[in-house]
Amino acid sequence: MKVGQVCSHGTAAILGLQGAEAEEWTTWARKYNKAVNDATEQLFRDASAKLNPQQMELLKAWFAIGWNPQINALLYGKGLDKLESAQLDSVKEMQKK
Repeated sequence: MKVGQVCSHGTAAILGLQGAEAEEWTTWARKYNKAVNDATEQLFRDASAKLNPQQMELLKAWFAIGWNPQINALLYGKGLDKLESAQLDSVKEMQKK
């Protein structure tokens, strides 16, 4: 997966979706992932008009490394990796700030 994308099957499982619901979710997640990919490519095209080659190389390196492992660690740390034990109140408090 690329930066910002979601694992279609993994998120369906975490959300407790099965059968047709999981298939529909997978379709939505793939559509979302395509939009994220398209936006990233557009960012690179736009940035190339302003950034020098070294800056572009650095920007692309951020995306090459990926952020998903760090995001997953945050989700696991907040207990947001399982529907039945998700600590949603802590997230609601964060959203208020």
